[in-house]
Amino acid sequence: MLLALFVIHLAAGLYLSLPLIGRRNAGVKFYRLTLIIAGVLTAIAIAAHLSVAPPIAAASGEIAGATHAQRLAVLDASALVLTALVYFVLRYPKRLIFRGAAFLLGCAFISASVLAYDSAIHPVHIAWSVIGSLSTTALLGSVTMAMLLGHWYLVVRGMAIDPLERLTIATLAAAVAKLIVVFAAILLGGAWHEVAVRQGIFFWMRAGWGLAGPLVLYPMIWGTVKIRSTMAATGILYVDVVAVLIGEVLGAWISALVHLPV
Repeated sequence: MLLALFVIHLAAGLYLSLPLIGRRNAGVKFYRLTLIIAGVLTAIAIAAHLSVAPPIAAASGEIAGATHAQRLAVLDASALVLTALVYFVLRYPKRLIFRGAAFLLGCAFISASVLAYDSAIHPVHIAWSVIGSLSTTALLGSVTMAMLLGHWYLVVRGMAIDPLERLTIATLAAAVAKLIVVFAAILLGGAWHEVAVRQGIFFWMRAGWGLAGPLVLYPMIWGTVKIRSTMAATGILYVDVVAVLIGEVLGAWISALVHLPV
């Protein structure tokens, strides 16, 4: 369930970050590459949800849980079908079929992410699932997309720097939002001792890599972007992506233990 949660958040984040770039700036090929990556990640989420097999002789709650995982796989499959549809209608950006499919795909990714989060973390209220899922999607998507776009500047020479600037600002906003969500959940949920003490070594690694890391790296990334040194920015974004991945993997594991978005 945690594997499915991670990959569906990453797929959703990549897709939902595309409007910050603009099709005219990066071109159709970059959009297609992003859709292919999102589709592969969604397929992994489907396989992960389907791997939750119902036990032969189990309590009714366990059987219901396995059935719920299969429902999540169906929702992931709908996102995969819509991803394929958007891929094939990219050539018609002004037609209703593209706009409608693109909107439905965004809704499908958000729904799949929130429901997967709720199923894996089991928070006390659905609001924590919505907040936790959206903040994770924003952070994973913006940082990874910024790194991918940095590579794309080597393919499309002379591309405007504006898209990378917008994504860099988005990474900062997402990191700040995630920091607020995590500490609000700990304080409001009364889980400080459980998280910061009992799971201390893992939580402080999560906080150091996944929360403080993007904030510390932001001035360096922004400085290289402002002087149009995209290769240097991409190198720092590599480190940023690794930091966020470590932080979110640890965060998902701790969240499943305390049932809060930490």
